Amino acid sequence: MHEDKSTHGFTLLELVIVFIILGVLSAIAMTSLAGRIGNYQLTQATEIVGRVDAHARRKASSQRKPVSTSVARLANLLRVGSSQDPAARSFSLPKGVRIGETRFRQQTIATTNFDIRYNQYGISPSYAMKLIRGSQSRWIIVLGGSGQIIQTNGAEEVNDILAL
Repeated sequence: MHEDKSTHGFTLLELVIVFIILGVLSAIAMTSLAGRIGNYQLTQATEIVGRVDAHARRKASSQRKPVSTSVARLANLLRVGSSQDPAARSFSLPKGVRIGETRFRQQTIATTNFDIRYNQYGISPSYAMKLIRGSQSRWIIVLGGSGQIIQTNGAEEVNDILAL
């Protein structure tokens, strides 16, 4: 009997094509996964800023005295209360997320450390923070009277909202 040997196995060219296709598909999957992880971490950072703001508002209104939140941009750390205050609480942003810039009204904060002050009723000035993770970024605007958080990607929208 005669056996046809050309029908067994794959050629080198076929294997190379399969590996190229698998490489392209895995690159697409990794890019998509990295984007989702970045969005998740930016969402976590937004929630942390919201918790810090809510905590400072509650503390100021319950104690009926002004409170400040210290923001250390290089350390990605927010602290409600002074460093001498034993009840001060610190909040860290997720790893890889940093605070890009902060704006109050039309003023951009150029320093790396600054304070957000809340009066005895828990009201602060409205402010915006740009949160950055790699190539992704998101502006969050905290309305001073209510603590409501608005998210946007446009710097012009930030200026428009802060000007109200």
